[in-house]
Amino acid sequence: MGRQSGRWRALLAGVVTLAGAGLVASTPAHAVSGGTPITDDTFAFAAKVSFDGVSGCSAALVAPQYVITTKSCLSATGAPVVTGAPAKPITVTVGRLDLTSSAGHVRRATWVVPHPSRNVTLLRLAGRAVGVTPVVLGTTAPAAGETFQALGFGRTATEWVPDKLHGVLVTADAVSATGIDISPESGGPTTCRGDAGGPTVRLGGGTPQLVALHDTSWQGGCLGETETRRNAVEARTDDLAAWVRQHSVSTCNAGGGTAVPGNQGSIAILGDWTGDCRADALAQPADGRLRLFPSSYLSGTVYPEPTAAPYVGSGWLAATRPRVLVGDFNGDGRSDLIGGVADGTLTAWASTGDLSANYKLFAGASAVVGNGFTISAIPQLLPGDFDGDGRTDLLAQLADGTLRVWASTGDLSADGRLFSGAPRDVGSGFTATAVLRILTGDFNGDGRTDLIAQYADGSMKAYPSSGDLSANLRLFPSTQQAKVVGTGWTSSAIPRILPGDVDGDAITDLVAQSADGTLRAYRSTGDLTTVLFPGPYRQVGANWSAANRPRIMVGDFSGDGRTDLVAQQSVGSLSSFRATGDLSADDKLYVSGQPPRGEGNWGSADILRIF
Repeated sequence: MGRQSGRWRALLAGVVTLAGAGLVASTPAHAVSGGTPITDDTFAFAAKVSFDGVSGCSAALVAPQYVITTKSCLSATGAPVVTGAPAKPITVTVGRLDLTSSAGHVRRATWVVPHPSRNVTLLRLAGRAVGVTPVVLGTTAPAAGETFQALGFGRTATEWVPDKLHGVLVTADAVSATGIDISPESGGPTTCRGDAGGPTVRLGGGTPQLVALHDTSWQGGCLGETETRRNAVEARTDDLAAWVRQHSVSTCNAGGGTAVPGNQGSIAILGDWTGDCRADALAQPADGRLRLFPSSYLSGTVYPEPTAAPYVGSGWLAATRPRVLVGDFNGDGRSDLIGGVADGTLTAWASTGDLSANYKLFAGASAVVGNGFTISAIPQLLPGDFDGDGRTDLLAQLADGTLRVWASTGDLSADGRLFSGAPRDVGSGFTATAVLRILTGDFNGDGRTDLIAQYADGSMKAYPSSGDLSANLRLFPSTQQAKVVGTGWTSSAIPRILPGDVDGDAITDLVAQSADGTLRAYRSTGDLTTVLFPGPYRQVGANWSAANRPRIMVGDFSGDGRTDLVAQQSVGSLSSFRATGDLSADDKLYVSGQPPRGEGNWGSADILRIF
């Protein structure tokens, strides 16, 4: 601040990595709520960032899948914080005012987005913090003399490592273009070790508004400190709302969806065409037009007749466009559509999210994004976010067994821009006879799409993505290095395998349909150093054979972060099964089947393809 001396600034810089922890005053009278930890769930947006189970700092949820903190929280040595995967493992606990409870979520941070000029950064979580309301982004500039509340999980006046969120009222002594000088309103400490990056909020109207993050502090009054000065400096965020919104797009759809042709043609992994993280269905009737059925219809909460579903495309007969790919190719949070014609040309249509009338969903100009992608040369294309940047890439299984990846640039503004970079070969030996099925998903929870390959002998091997597409053969381990994660998974014994996050922990699990129609869930631990699917393998359904339920739609239709199922019955009706997340015993995961609907309209002869 302008009134501070050069020495004051230098001392602050020297303790920047120490600023943090619990914000409680030196006496109970000075702390929020009379000195007791905060118990009001209005402040559940406050988060703790941990690096090794011991050290850490604080943060705030600003979007369902993002927390905001300071760059100094991530870099104790002052090394630059760069966009990309974190340099070291980071765990974020959010929605949990008492860290000893089971409330809220514990999520791995998978991507870092630093602000270019301020001590502020966003952390993308592996999955959304469903049920936790993000803090409102304040847009009114702070004023000298204004009172705020500072929050954090760091050290207090009496505790080294508190388990609870604490807060203290602070006063703005001075305001600059990028920061706020604060002091405690009642003489206690302001911010201590572990509070770095925590939120300072404006109170009033019952809704806290984020105005700043804890930047540096003298730490006077904190346990174990001899310093008497209790001032601190905050990094302003009130003028960063637009930047936060621009860089906090959900990656619900980045992992991609249905790929036609595929090795499990009776399974549709649905996209989210409106960007609300709820799966919708694109249905292609016999006339080749596409109709959009929203998640509310699939979940059984709303029952529009098929004739009321808007048309969103035409000319999508299998003879015209044999190849169809679903994914968030431009990274805007909505699923987009790629269609491939017989000569191998791929054309993309970006979703507008507009379902207000016919033919508005893909109203923008299309873009040619590839050539030579014939089905004979490339039997299978699989969408997925293999580098973890929030955009859907393409993985090709070539006829000779080579795996090749084209990374998405996100640019659909003109032809030839989406996959303009050099493709990388990432595997070999994946011929259609050697590898009968390739499953995609984030099986270890690091925000990148991995592979599980089912071999002809029924064994399954996991190929976790490193995210490295800088050269050939760096993305996945070799076949010799890949870990076996299952045996006995032959196509005859297990005709269908459904990938999805059935328990809502942001890690992809598997649901297997046995030959007798039984469904069993295989929960992933996310740990490829031990056993990925250790069991027990709960029965979660019966009578799911292809004869009874010819097609299965997979997706999160309710928006709770868990993968639900919609079954197309043999009579042409649909039945919905919402995941409860409960794998404690058999037949508890899918217990909320909705009444069948659409009878006679969803037969395989009526709806030829579903995306």
